[in-house]
Amino acid sequence: MRLQILILVLLFVLVGCATTQYGNHVQNDSSTHNKVMAGDAAHQLLQLYPPASTRFNMRHATEDSFGVALLEYLRSGGYAVQEHKQQSNLIETDVDADTDADADADQGNKHIALAYILDESSEIYRLSLLIDEQKLTRAYSPHEDTIYAAGHWLRME
Repeated sequence: MRLQILILVLLFVLVGCATTQYGNHVQNDSSTHNKVMAGDAAHQLLQLYPPASTRFNMRHATEDSFGVALLEYLRSGGYAVQEHKQQSNLIETDVDADTDADADADQGNKHIALAYILDESSEIYRLSLLIDEQKLTRAYSPHEDTIYAAGHWLRME
């Protein structure tokens, strides 16, 4: 009996680890803070990927204020961004996506999957950018109406 309970607990833990919830998980986030963090994230991506030949394909919907600001900064920086498509639209838009992919491949553009996780823990915000198979993470510390980077970007592959 104990063995069965232990196995069930382990299965629940593994399932929880296997499903990553992308997006903004900050409870009382500020659009001003989100714009600062999004601008910083876009600047870091500019350092790593050439804008004119890179297309970011979002892995999830970006309807929160951080996601909207990030897409705005990326596009103004010269990146092409493919927003996440809902499941019901995939069948209708597969032909268009294939045509776009073929056109970009002919021009030598790189397609890079992009997602973010923004969360907080005891007054520290953590922003993680998941770029294809690697992860960039930075901590931020809010102070009154501003927010400051609380360290350098960490890159994990």
